[in-house]
Amino acid sequence: MKPIGLFSNPTQPGMGVAVDQLAQRVHQRGIEVLIADNLRRICKSDARWFCPVDELPSRAGLIVAMGGDGTLLRAADLVHPHGTPILGVNLGRLGFLSGAEPWELDDGLDRLLGGDYAIEERIALHAQTRTQKAFALNEVVIERSVTARLVQVVMRVGDAPVSSFYGNGLIMATPTGSTGYSLSSGGPIVHPNLSVLVATPICPHSLSLRPMVMPGDQSVTIQVVAEQSDEIMLSTDGRSVCSLGVGESVTVQRAPHPVRFINMQGLTFYDLLQRKLDWSLDRRDA
Repeated sequence: MKPIGLFSNPTQPGMGVAVDQLAQRVHQRGIEVLIADNLRRICKSDARWFCPVDELPSRAGLIVAMGGDGTLLRAADLVHPHGTPILGVNLGRLGFLSGAEPWELDDGLDRLLGGDYAIEERIALHAQTRTQKAFALNEVVIERSVTARLVQVVMRVGDAPVSSFYGNGLIMATPTGSTGYSLSSGGPIVHPNLSVLVATPICPHSLSLRPMVMPGDQSVTIQVVAEQSDEIMLSTDGRSVCSLGVGESVTVQRAPHPVRFINMQGLTFYDLLQRKLDWSLDRRDA
């Protein structure tokens, strides 16, 4: 079996101990372990086990991302050109993207060795401006900054004009991201097996505008019209990319490669909705 890579957030309290313990478990099973070298200062593992972060996807057969959903999103950005599978171990609050819980790791490692797991492929997005390119597993967001003024959002799909409205901005989400910021802004829940894009307006000043679901192979161009260049920000998966100039456009389209997640628990998407978001939970049955 190829080495197992370990990836995490070095600023999360107690993460060094958790990574060291998992590294030992992997090593004891006769598997080579590679630890992202940005964890070196918080870990006490063998110095020979550390690996440059950008080499993890090519050297490891799979990557274990330890933390919350934010850690998994960063891991997805790291591995997406390589197709390296990711196993998310939930050490955060919600862990909607995680494929295993900490107490499942001992049994989980044995199942990894035996190939007893499922791989789920999720589409991702690329956002392109005149000078910047960014990756997103969940969503691309174009929205006003701290000013209180409404901005005009103009959206085109291919060459066809689709909408023009005033509001706070627009979210372009994947099915994976449909349960995140898009959901909080009134967008639909979309099964992650689908290859579609979700356009969700942010606080539209309109009674008729609604979220839209469109084929995943279409290219969407968004232009946000504002009076000043520092009023509009582009972000992906919660991370700021850049401010947009007056009249500048962002093109969003499906990334050429999917992100591959390992599901150790065998949970369906509907199981996750019920467990993590209390979906369709009737309190009368409690």
